[in-house]
Amino acid sequence: MSPVLQAGLPGGTELFVVLVLAAVAVVSMVCAALIIYLDAVDRNSDHALAWTVAALFGGVVVWTLYLAVRDEVGGSGLTASRRP
Repeated sequence: MSPVLQAGLPGGTELFVVLVLAAVAVVSMVCAALIIYLDAVDRNSDHALAWTVAALFGGVVVWTLYLAVRDEVGGSGLTASRRP
């Protein structure tokens, strides 16, 4: 048996699976933060950047909180001015 396998270093299929799962998690977090930022900007929120940073680092808890309070964030998305 090779010394690498005896040392228990990850490699091959296991490492690939872990990296793919990590990439999917990071991409979903960035996409959710982007969606929150664009929605906050559409609602003319003064705290759009703060919501974005919180969404990046807070995860599902902040995403749920934003959905619950987004009407108070800046008004309804229908009357707010749109991005150029």
